[in-house]
Amino acid sequence: MNDWMQMYNTPKYICFCFLFGKYQTTTIVDVLLTSYELHVTDQLLKTISFTTESICYISESGIRFACEQSKCVQGRVLLHANLFAEYKFIAEGEGDEEESSSEFKINISTLLECLSIFGQGDLVALRLSYNGYGSPLKLLLEEGGVVTDCTIRTQEQEELADIDINTTNIPCNIIMQSDWLADVFGGLDVSSDIIEFYICPDAPYFQLSTFGVGGNSVIECPKSSDVISSFKCTKPLKFKYRLKLLKPSEKALSLSVQVSVRINEVGVLSMQYLVAMGEHSVFVEY
Repeated sequence: MNDWMQMYNTPKYICFCFLFGKYQTTTIVDVLLTSYELHVTDQLLKTISFTTESICYISESGIRFACEQSKCVQGRVLLHANLFAEYKFIAEGEGDEEESSSEFKINISTLLECLSIFGQGDLVALRLSYNGYGSPLKLLLEEGGVVTDCTIRTQEQEELADIDINTTNIPCNIIMQSDWLADVFGGLDVSSDIIEFYICPDAPYFQLSTFGVGGNSVIECPKSSDVISSFKCTKPLKFKYRLKLLKPSEKALSLSVQVSVRINEVGVLSMQYLVAMGEHSVFVEY
């Protein structure tokens, strides 16, 4: 977790209540959500639902959903253990064979459809449970004494591409207001397949360029601008990216209040979005 994320490490986070009952098999996790938490969870998962499937990781440190497209772009939502009202992780296996995390692949489109249906009422409670390797994800809805259950099949997890910005130095890190970047992305030349990021210690500081049919377009933002909260750049960096690979992140951008833009020396681009929903905040990373 970087310094920027620690700035927002406050108790005002998504609240999940974990309950553990008596099951014939070990219950890895059992989550209880209220109607409001259902709405928040639904909105957060939609920010990374640019594919139909997602990898879910459950560990002692928390729960993470990750989606990937073409081995080039990844979207992740991390729900750390300290964000929950109560959290307990039960490792699978015994003794030396215990696994540090439980991982599975799930159809995130199906999960979102269930959350959307279940989250329609104002006085509802939803329990999500997972009993370990090979078990389905179970959803149990209670509303006014009426109970509805849903079972979603889990699959063997797949290895995601190793896209890690921390493999080399990160000379550039900009924290800015999301509204400005959302306006810029919304006005980009749709005929351009490429967007160029240029960040340097001196003017123009932060520059975005597109190359469309009608000509080139350049947008600049000085580090003294009111939309920039923090500007750190130790060396000039200029890299081009396919615009369609940035499109999936626009859902997170539209919900966020701030965004951290980082680029390492080999051109890996990381965009971390601070999403605030009422009293709750969470980070979505692309």
